[in-house]
Amino acid sequence: MKRTKIEQLLLLVAWVGLIGGILFTTLVSKGIWESHVDMAFPQAVATFVGGVGASVVGWAVLMQIVSISDRIRRIEERLKEPKE
Repeated sequence: MKRTKIEQLLLLVAWVGLIGGILFTTLVSKGIWESHVDMAFPQAVATFVGGVGASVVGWAVLMQIVSISDRIRRIEERLKEPKE
């Protein structure tokens, strides 16, 4: 199925956001952990879980938008077909 340029851009943003978000969150959490301040471990874990969770939620939302667009396109194509 052919996708529009906007849908392709959404897919690219979704995957880059997921991978980049996880990598960025890992680096931030590592920096918090290595700072050796009080309560660094719980803060690093909370940051990691929150960042990965936000990345996954953002990815899932964008993937659902593309999925809904695909379904709408399929329905439109079926409605355009001549009835036999």
